[in-house]
Amino acid sequence: MTNKEVAELAGVSSAAVSRFLNGGYLSEEKRERIAAAIEQTGYVPSANARILRMKKSDTVGIILTKSDESTLTGVTAGLEKYLFAAGYGASLAYVTDEEGADFNAMRRMLERQIDGIVLISSAPVPGNLELFERARVPIVIVGQHARNRNCVRFDNFGAAYDLASSLGCTIDSRVAYLDAGERYRSFGSDRRKGFLAGLERAGVPDDNITVVRGGFSVDEGYYAAKKLLAGKTTFDLVACATDAMAAGAIKAIRERYGAMRRSKWPKVSGFGNDSILQAVAGPLPTVRFDYEECGIKAAEMMVDLLKGEISSATSVVLGYQVVGV
Repeated sequence: MTNKEVAELAGVSSAAVSRFLNGGYLSEEKRERIAAAIEQTGYVPSANARILRMKKSDTVGIILTKSDESTLTGVTAGLEKYLFAAGYGASLAYVTDEEGADFNAMRRMLERQIDGIVLISSAPVPGNLELFERARVPIVIVGQHARNRNCVRFDNFGAAYDLASSLGCTIDSRVAYLDAGERYRSFGSDRRKGFLAGLERAGVPDDNITVVRGGFSVDEGYYAAKKLLAGKTTFDLVACATDAMAAGAIKAIRERYGAMRRSKWPKVSGFGNDSILQAVAGPLPTVRFDYEECGIKAAEMMVDLLKGEISSATSVVLGYQVVGV
């Protein structure tokens, strides 16, 4: 079934059918005849033809780089909820954290005439700036700050600072911090710098703080904590850059101190308020972010950009809640 055949059945021109499909002006009589013909034939217009004709797809590309699962699930849910309500579809692409992977994903999406791109990134994005300049579609970055770009992110530094300040550490406390690494700014340097600043405020001397670099997965947290606890130093607190790392640290602590009373075990703090970890390990000092709200804010920004309602780069910083202390 073609546009022309629908037009013949309805007794109108092909141009009238095109105006009907694209929301153009038609008399009520012609609208009713075309609608009846479409219902009778089950005609579905070609999406590819519409994209070529209108130069838009009503679809937003979402690129998800390496992150923890709760973050991706929440942010994606918020994005899709708002985009679908606004009449846009979503095309998702999961990429690794290998250098250039997100660049290639963005290029492939642009080749399909995606109307806009949301990049959910746990690492800084300067390598994408060249493509940003050539994209000619709105781009919103979630999770990172990029100068002169549209961004939605959390205040990781402030959250880590407030968490560290609320854990009851003193001048005598010995603290280990399991770091997510330099590459991941939001999970890594922002949280580490904020946490160390919070410990300084609490009066913990630098000599009492040990920073162990790693990744942000359960396994990486486990092996980092296991190596840490194998040394002669005992710790009052093992603070982790993510809840996933905290889960691994708890496993290592149970193996190391299982025969001792729990009051002798190091305390553990996390970051992210993962519901599964809380259910398994019990209440844990951590930071709660509203990931779904983050996705909604990013989608709202994207839709405003597509409508031309935002004329300059906008950065939105969302809040947090310290829990379990």
